[in-house]
Amino acid sequence: MKRIAVIGGGLAGLTSATILARSGHHVTLFEQSAHVGGKLGYAQFDGCTFDLGPSLLTMPFVLDEFFRRAGTTLAAELQLVEVTPGCQYRWTDGTVLDVPSDVYGFSEAIARMSPVDGDAVRRYFDHARRVYEATKDIFIFSPFRGLRELVSPANLRLLPMWRTMRFTQTLHALHAEYFRDPRVIQLFDRFATYNGSSPYRAPATLMVIPYVEAAFGAWYPLGGMRSIANAYRAVAERAGVQIRCSTPVRSIRTQRGIAVGVELHDASFFEADHIVSNIDVHVTNTMLLGHDRPHPRDPSTSGVVIVASVDAAADPSLRHHTVCFSSDYRREFRQLETSLPDAPTIYLSRSVHSDPSQAVAGRENWFLLLNAPPTGMMGDRGHWQAQAPTIASRTFEQLAAYGLRPNVRQMQVLTPDDFATRWGAWGGSIYGSASNNMMSAFLRQPAQSSKVKNLWYAGGTAHPGGGIPLVTISGMLAADAIARTRHPVTLTY
Repeated sequence: MKRIAVIGGGLAGLTSATILARSGHHVTLFEQSAHVGGKLGYAQFDGCTFDLGPSLLTMPFVLDEFFRRAGTTLAAELQLVEVTPGCQYRWTDGTVLDVPSDVYGFSEAIARMSPVDGDAVRRYFDHARRVYEATKDIFIFSPFRGLRELVSPANLRLLPMWRTMRFTQTLHALHAEYFRDPRVIQLFDRFATYNGSSPYRAPATLMVIPYVEAAFGAWYPLGGMRSIANAYRAVAERAGVQIRCSTPVRSIRTQRGIAVGVELHDASFFEADHIVSNIDVHVTNTMLLGHDRPHPRDPSTSGVVIVASVDAAADPSLRHHTVCFSSDYRREFRQLETSLPDAPTIYLSRSVHSDPSQAVAGRENWFLLLNAPPTGMMGDRGHWQAQAPTIASRTFEQLAAYGLRPNVRQMQVLTPDDFATRWGAWGGSIYGSASNNMMSAFLRQPAQSSKVKNLWYAGGTAHPGGGIPLVTISGMLAADAIARTRHPVTLTY
């Protein structure tokens, strides 16, 4: 039996801790905040409950795999409802389009808006399906060795499909090749933001993102997204994991290049045979290990989040998820390199649409997200805090262009500074490194540290990336590597 310390109680940390505890190891998880769940935070005020992080779930079969390895099932731990339609899209020209989260319904919806693009959507998804099936076992479901993957036998087998995977073409260029209507191009370009990237720089291989959502659906857990974190915590504790919340880790102690334990904020020391870091890789290396590392050269976007209680029926046609597109997407992404765009795309989530328990009668819980550049170092709060009231006011004024004029009762604003301080994200970057070049997938941090023996990484800044299913996979892969088992994530989807 090994003593294992897990730093951070996000889903990846809880996943690793659970699997390692069920393998017979003594596992203690340290979380700096009062609650586990990482970015699956929430707020409550004025009779409403708000998800502060992810607002939908894709690839639920990944969660079922984790729960089965924890001795239970997804159905036993969570009640999921399918979000229908998957998303509503609005443009400044007055167009409103509801798009289902299934491949056939998606293409039919696009055909109603742009008949010439209906068949193109079906061809596009067939192309994306082939890319997903060819790459998923390498880039998602298997351990990863960074740049060494370029010459691995598995990747050499992909050479005949190199042109199909479009590594050297941008996502926007691919969409401009497939579609004619600028609104359809913009709709598909949006999926690059799922991992904080730009469609004008990210490789076309990211076409797998809209395919995954269309093929496997968009889901919401009754009780809010935080119920996922609660379920992960419950199975971790049943497995014997000791969870210590409100217990920040000050540093990782090493001896002769080997991780030997963690020093806690009260100066006490916890000895460990292995350490799993479920916090930002750059923060782990610089702040916990004290290594001199250059800042990430291409961090993902951050965001400004506005949560507001509003009077119900601001617009009866609103759905759970709505995207209000900016009129000049290319300009928006140019501005994002240095500042908040002057007229950004606005993402709106109203989980009360799928789960009425999230707001009392007569009210709605609005979550608004604007893409923002990562900025500053952790703890630098002056810049964004001063701007927050103006940003919120301007956002609600901009919504009027899409026919949305809610009566706001109360609201709170979170900025990139909050992402940095609450969740240890360097500069407030939500997804770690962006996928803005063809090498991004090969440069993502593998589970095993190459510098410190017995140190492992799990979470959104490590392989395979951010998002609920991917960080869960990350946690499983790290745990399997530590346990030295041959228990791959054998998913056939």
